[in-house]
Order: sequence, then C-alpha cells, then structure tokens
Amino acid sequence: MAQVLRMPTEAELPDGPRRRFVEALFSYYRDAGRPTLRAIADDIASKPQFDAFTASRETIRKMLRGLTVPLSWTVVDAVLTVLCERAHTDPDAEYHVGGFGDDTSTWRQDLRRLWNEALDAPPPSSAPPFTGWGGGASYADEPPF
Repeated sequence: MAQVLRMPTEAELPDGPRRRFVEALFSYYRDAGRPTLRAIADDIASKPQFDAFTASRETIRKMLRGLTVPLSWTVVDAVLTVLCERAHTDPDAEYHVGGFGDDTSTWRQDLRRLWNEALDAPPPSSAPPFTGWGGGASYADEPPF
C-alpha cells in the first residue's frame, strides 16, 4: 500500500525559496487528489510533448518533499501539466497578482518564477553554520592543526 505523501514540516524544509516552490507544487498535488507517484509518472510518459523519461517517480517524490529542485524546467512543467489536468485546472489561467492593479500572472508563470528563485538560492544545509576553527578563541582564523 502506498504511503501518504505529506508536505514537509518547517523542521524538514525551512522557510525560504525552496519551501515556497514546494508549497506551490504541493498545492497542485493536493488539488489533483494526491495521485500516486506512479500515476503522475505514467501520465507524463503518455504525453507526446514530454519524453517518456522526463520525470521518474523518485524525481517527483523528491520534488514534492523538497529534496531536489530539478535543473530542467521541462521536468517541473511536466509535473505541473499532469497535476493541473487531474485537478481540471488551466495552468495558463491568469489571475491578479496581489489582488490589486493590472499585474497578472498565470499559475505556470508563477511556478516558473518560484522554481527559478529556488534554483538561485543556496541549497539548504542540515549542518550547523561554521563558526570558525577555534570556536571564539584567539586563533579562530587558523585551522586546528
């Protein structure tokens, strides 16, 4: 039986560009009825505009868990396209950005912007920040050897 795929907690994926990308992608996943990874991958493989190897189940899982941000927009676009089809949503529908003025965007444009921001940000690190070799001692700028 397939496990339920959940949005990563803030402890697992801290706030920042990568989290915002995953939050947006995960909202499409929820709207699509949380299809299995196999169903998403099979739907992508059946689309003539995408290569059969565009996105594997593991790539899709890592994207939705925030473990990876694909280097290729085609991978993200394929997942978005399939999730939107399953949710009966037009990814190219326009909406007003911020709710005011004439600034509009589409769901696809917005996700692409978030994808670019996630790629441009430094990768998240599970290691604590480096504080120097000496931990505050007078020789902090020198290695401990």
